[in-house]
Amino acid sequence: MKTKILFLSCLTLMFFSCSDFLSYDETSSYTEDQVFSVYSRSTQMANNIYAYMRSDFGSVGNAMRAAGCDEAEYVWSSSSVQNFNNGSWSQINTVDDVWASNYKGIRAANLFLEKGVGQTFDDNKYQSSYDKAMLKYNNLQYEVRFLRAYFYFELLKRYGGVPLVTKVLTEDEANTVTRDTYDNVSQFIVNECDTAAKYLPKFYDVSYDLETGRATRMVALALKARVLLYGASKLHNNPVVTQKWVDAARAAKALIDSASVYKINTFVSYDKIPNNIALPELIYARREANSGTFESLNYPIGFVGGNSGTCPTQNLVDAYEVKKTGNVLDGTAFDWSNPALTANPYANRDPRLALTVVLNNTTWADNQVVQTWEGGISGLPKSGATKTGYYLKKYVDKTISFQPSGTTATRHVWVVFRYAEVLLNYAEAMNEAFSSPTYKDATFTLSAVEAINLVRKRSGVSLIAIPTTINTADFRTKVRNERMVELAFEDHRFWDIRRWMIGPQTVAIKRTKILKDPTTGVFTYSTYTTTDRIWDDKMYYYPIPLAEIYKNRNLTQNPGWE
Repeated sequence: MKTKILFLSCLTLMFFSCSDFLSYDETSSYTEDQVFSVYSRSTQMANNIYAYMRSDFGSVGNAMRAAGCDEAEYVWSSSSVQNFNNGSWSQINTVDDVWASNYKGIRAANLFLEKGVGQTFDDNKYQSSYDKAMLKYNNLQYEVRFLRAYFYFELLKRYGGVPLVTKVLTEDEANTVTRDTYDNVSQFIVNECDTAAKYLPKFYDVSYDLETGRATRMVALALKARVLLYGASKLHNNPVVTQKWVDAARAAKALIDSASVYKINTFVSYDKIPNNIALPELIYARREANSGTFESLNYPIGFVGGNSGTCPTQNLVDAYEVKKTGNVLDGTAFDWSNPALTANPYANRDPRLALTVVLNNTTWADNQVVQTWEGGISGLPKSGATKTGYYLKKYVDKTISFQPSGTTATRHVWVVFRYAEVLLNYAEAMNEAFSSPTYKDATFTLSAVEAINLVRKRSGVSLIAIPTTINTADFRTKVRNERMVELAFEDHRFWDIRRWMIGPQTVAIKRTKILKDPTTGVFTYSTYTTTDRIWDDKMYYYPIPLAEIYKNRNLTQNPGWE
């Protein structure tokens, strides 16, 4: 019997493991020949591979991955994200398990590349739109190669070296594959990005019917730059091979040099980043269907429809610099021992703070004041109230209404790549490659300091420039802090902690206690630190799910998870 593919309108499910390998329905499926011999079906099969890409709008037990590190704290103890923090995850009790789903995407990609590439659809040749249709169709193979590379990176950053499968396997073959090395999988991704970038268009113009949401040349280059940055980092580059940092810097520089061509080097106000498909610096994003679910999960307790959820930590809030106030210089770190600052700790701060975090006594949805002080409508001891003193603002659309008169919904846009990240990738790589924040030459015409300052001078932020007198070690601290602030809640901090191998330094979670004097209405703020989170160095990688090892005894488990 010929293998058959169940053809779904939104997702083509093709399975890697033996338990549900290539399931199909005799009455509603097509054979491979029936799929790949028809233009619309073959095209749809390739398009469906995009559906395997994921966002982080509450992807781990309704929490963002940020709540699995020092970026945030999730208020509900029943969420699976808490397993990251209490050490109870294992090869049996997995968290954020994407092994199977990414291999499904990889298998779907391999199937299209084997069966779909080279089809000419002779029955369509005499249609007037044939040439344009084939231009779009022949481009799909490079989109699919980018997607396969992306899925491998999602596996690589979680599990380290994984089986590198580039063809459609039989059930028996799938259950005998072995893990390849981190470097080999990383190099495969880079090579695929190079090939995709060579053939993918810069833009989808009228020749491609102005289609949006597809991988472009700059998307492939952005993935390459990120992969090389991760590969140069301590977790994957010990002992240090300096050339890896040079390669990472060169990959980021290639995109920077073309930024004006791609029109991604225009910065707008920071609050315009979330949910903005027209964001000038956007390189690639995943669009979600209209919904108010993310808002329901993150609106403050005490607001209509609000269930609280992913709450920024004081660790994150402290990362936002002070702007000049009194005798405190612009660009300095916030200091809780300075009474001039703690009397009103949110005044004269990096403007990105108020655009990322819902602060106490500020107006939020429905023009309601957020009361995170103890006894306030959104504060402790109310069940579900923030434990840190803050609620999430970034990505949360405050225009969503849960009023009984009628709820509303909005489209969410998850940033996958944007230009600011590329600049920060470059700044970090340059500093490490040349042990100098100011190094420039004929190839690297932009220094690390200049790159980071391009991000800091964004309209509406305008922080003081980092001086050229800064040394390598201090700049490393600065660029790491800048990533935490600029890229907050864009799913970077969780992975940065791992690639930098700073896990033990991030388990002490800071919270703020806010009290309001009932007579004067004056607020007092004090911080305290919790030490109940657990870190073990085995957590730099995820465990491979035990179910996968039972299916395939050739798979080896990551150290410490046996």
